[in-house]
Amino acid sequence: MRLSLSWKWVIASLLIESLMLTLMVIKNVNQLEINLSAQTNVRLDEQKILLKSALVAPLVQMDYATINAILNETKNILTIDYLAVVDNQNNCISTVGLKDCLKLPEKELNPFSKESLEDERFDTNIPITLFSESLGKIYLGLSTKFYVQAKKEMITRSIIIAIMELILSAILLITVSKWIIKNLVKLTHSADAIARGDYSQRINLGNSKETIELQESFNLMARNIEKSILDLKHLNQKEKELFEELKSQVKINHEQDILLKHQSRMVIIGEMLNNIAHQWRQPLSAITVQMSGLKLRKELDLIEDEEIENTADSVMKYANYLSNTIDDFRDYVKDYNSKKEYFNIETSLNKALDIVSVSLENNFITLNIEHSENELLVDGVINELTQVFINILNNSKDILNENNIQEKLIEIKFLKENNKITITIQDNAGGVKEDIIHKIFDPYFTTKYNNQGTGIGLYMSAKIIHEHFLGQIIVKNENIEFNNKTYKGAKFFIILPL
Repeated sequence: MRLSLSWKWVIASLLIESLMLTLMVIKNVNQLEINLSAQTNVRLDEQKILLKSALVAPLVQMDYATINAILNETKNILTIDYLAVVDNQNNCISTVGLKDCLKLPEKELNPFSKESLEDERFDTNIPITLFSESLGKIYLGLSTKFYVQAKKEMITRSIIIAIMELILSAILLITVSKWIIKNLVKLTHSADAIARGDYSQRINLGNSKETIELQESFNLMARNIEKSILDLKHLNQKEKELFEELKSQVKINHEQDILLKHQSRMVIIGEMLNNIAHQWRQPLSAITVQMSGLKLRKELDLIEDEEIENTADSVMKYANYLSNTIDDFRDYVKDYNSKKEYFNIETSLNKALDIVSVSLENNFITLNIEHSENELLVDGVINELTQVFINILNNSKDILNENNIQEKLIEIKFLKENNKITITIQDNAGGVKEDIIHKIFDPYFTTKYNNQGTGIGLYMSAKIIHEHFLGQIIVKNENIEFNNKTYKGAKFFIILPL
């Protein structure tokens, strides 16, 4: 059974309070022992003075009747268990309350030592002297029952008080915790609902000064997410409509190429949607964690206005991040049919990485890029070259996962020489089998397991490079070094004229 945060707070508070009450009882018992010990020592000193002064004369005169009378009178004190007087030769003169005078108890130092408490008696003796001459000793036994009884009564009374206090505290804590977390529970439930796909969620936390800013920020984030999702669905719908329109308008001899082009686009869009899902998962999880943290600090009564403001700013930052992700997708779709122009190849690569980098990171693939010192400008449509990069990177990612490579690597290099730009993209997945390497740019040819591939990604990449950029794309199997190990992998060469 999982406990809510409110119950955990109540239990933790009660445990802390129980510990404090236990420490208080221990402290009181120790203080009781100190106080009683001081009182016992004072009374013992008084008895010593009285007995010594009273017994000196009878001992000198050997008046045993008087000694016996003094002992009987002293024995009437409730805290005295026994009395015994011996002469300077340790011969027993008189005893009261002690059966055997031949075996007198040994002297104890502490009235509340373990031995004194076990037999409920503190044994001591007092030397009786006259002008520094020893006349004998008086043995005295003080009862410690009064301390044991006082200790039991204190512990019993403290336990009863502690139980009553814990019951009242539990009732108060439960009432306060339910009042505190009511709005935070609403916030958490709404955040969970959004994370599960219900983007219409809105919250109303009342008019509390501490929560109104958080309410407004959360609802703004929810509206932005809902709008972004609707835009994404609208773009997807427009893409489908465009596909139907193109399919009905193209000529018969171009129908297959256009279909292949669209299928390639849909594969990339599907990959982009998958990557967007990965990119959204972390911000949504972070929002949920921050809301839970805020809720917990509210339950512990540690929340401050500055924290609420900081959390609201963080939520807004994540909302803007989600919105920017949709903008990247919209730009890719919108600019695909742009006119040819000169653009930087590394800009095209960065657009591709904006789409696939999260997928590469989630698959623990190391990406090494050796940038060129020269400006790499080519004439063409930037999104077409971006599509080529996405196809090759996704192909490398899939084959690295399919071959279960432990240390995964994709390496990208740029070289500008002799009026041409050469781009190489190599992985360490083991390379392409030599008997099929010449087929990988053929339409509908795929090596992916269980027909998971469409066989059009590399075909469309080759078609774009050959027809739209008047370049070349080839693949070879070459060795590559990574983490002091040598691997074999497929290396794609994209050669573009200047």
